Amino acid sequence: MKRHSTWFLLLVAAMVLFAFAGCGGGADEDLPEGPGDIPEEVQAIMDNVTGLAANYALQLDGEWADLYAACLASGEGRDFDGYDDLKATLDQFRIESGAYYVYILTDMDPNDEYFEITVDGSEDPDDWMYQYEVEGQFNVAQGGEPCAAMSAWDNDVDDPVWSAFAPVYDSEGNVVGILGIDYPAPEILDFPEWNRDSDDWNGMEV
Repeated sequence: MKRHSTWFLLLVAAMVLFAFAGCGGGADEDLPEGPGDIPEEVQAIMDNVTGLAANYALQLDGEWADLYAACLASGEGRDFDGYDDLKATLDQFRIESGAYYVYILTDMDPNDEYFEITVDGSEDPDDWMYQYEVEGQFNVAQGGEPCAAMSAWDNDVDDPVWSAFAPVYDSEGNVVGILGIDYPAPEILDFPEWNRDSDDWNGMEV
């Protein structure tokens, strides 16, 4: 997700599917039309990245999320007194997990088609409130369910990455943002149909 390019997925309005691993369970009739079963190697990537996102998001619930909500409410962005602490936590997750990027997205305006990136635990952070077009997995995570994307994307040449997202709750049980993790997935070099930046992409999306 953490890249500015034209790979963003087209979404079908009001369509949030929970059919694949990392996005909850569902009956067979809920499965999107597609090329068949997900290869075991691809499923393992999805499960791993979804697990990372879910486990790290749990560590943000409560105190961290309350501070994050206060940061948003202050309108001060990166000048907020606790911002460095917020970012340091995400930086630690990135280093610990081996992820390329770890960040928080918040839907600042549910009436538009964007989520905004805020705290960015990256070596080269995006601008505060940089907008990313809505993807299906964003909406699933915002609704309370950890969810992986249905395809990888190219971070660089021969460097595919898989992304997953999970909800972050404040101490009152409100989702204040979603944690995104972009994780290296070199295995996808053998499965170009599961890379949205490949000419062979199968078109699968959440």
